[in-house]
Amino acid sequence: MRISEVIRNYRKKEDLTQEQVANYLNISAPAVNKWESGISCPDIALLAPLARVLKIDVNTLLAFNEELTDVEVKKITREVGEMASKEGFQKAFEKASELIKQYPSCDELTYWISVVLRIYLLGSQIEEKDKYERKIITWLELVAGSNKEKTASMAKLELSAMYRMKKEYKKAQESLDKIPEVDVDKKIQQALLFESSGEIDEAYGIYEGILRGNAHKTFAALSFIIALLYKEKKFGEAEEYIERAKKVSDVFDLGAYNKYQLDLSLAREKQDKEKAIEMIINMVNEASSMDNSMKSKLYKHIKFNVTNTWDKDKYERAVKGAFKKDKTLDFVKNDSRIKFLLE
Repeated sequence: MRISEVIRNYRKKEDLTQEQVANYLNISAPAVNKWESGISCPDIALLAPLARVLKIDVNTLLAFNEELTDVEVKKITREVGEMASKEGFQKAFEKASELIKQYPSCDELTYWISVVLRIYLLGSQIEEKDKYERKIITWLELVAGSNKEKTASMAKLELSAMYRMKKEYKKAQESLDKIPEVDVDKKIQQALLFESSGEIDEAYGIYEGILRGNAHKTFAALSFIIALLYKEKKFGEAEEYIERAKKVSDVFDLGAYNKYQLDLSLAREKQDKEKAIEMIINMVNEASSMDNSMKSKLYKHIKFNVTNTWDKDKYERAVKGAFKKDKTLDFVKNDSRIKFLLE
């Protein structure tokens, strides 16, 4: 909420006219009107008296203590991402900067905006990239000092990743070292408590959540091992791990998209043009399967927090957009089948 809206809302709440507020402050009524219209802002010397007139504190007047809900944070973050995709990174960055100034106390918003902008930086050719990275690091450093431990830890983890990509390994390690080790996991005990008290669906939901989370972690760990094997040119071993990862995907309903992604990675490393083309086509056709686990019977008791759903076409557009930006696939992009598919 902007200061103009705060002034207007609290003035009306106190049943005051703009003229009455102006009289209390010994200023003109048009000045108050300009504040509420967003044309100008109160002079700093008037903030405390204005807050007293409206029966609020200065923090409330400046909207510094306003908290956004999780749904609002996700909605705003999604809008920033869509702006980056449609209108370009610079406009999205400017919008993000305004939002962070508007909600300076919302660490979650600052964190998620930073993450989204960093993702777009990774996949794009953007001028003054380092300047943007440094600003994102500044935002994350602020969040890393938050008294909300979980959000602060996520920011430190993101900072470590950014410093690692910039080859600032000492800073990356320092960020990791600041994340507290948490050995206590109450999920199983919570599930047993639900089970004992007759809340069976809730117990199922927790067990299924553990199952799904560990499946994704296992698949990710295998993918990282495969990437390491590529670096060492151990393609035979990499293929063995790919088959294991595929089995994980099948057993835990992670979707065909993820399996094709593994095959594409191998084709890319070997510069196998025909295999790469086949996998790209398969991945576009199976794009919507990347969220298959949300529809699986294995996880039917989990209450997924979904604020909007994507249709098949939107998944396909997202995957095609990623392929267009992927420079490592340039060796197949002149093929007529890929041109037709992506254009």
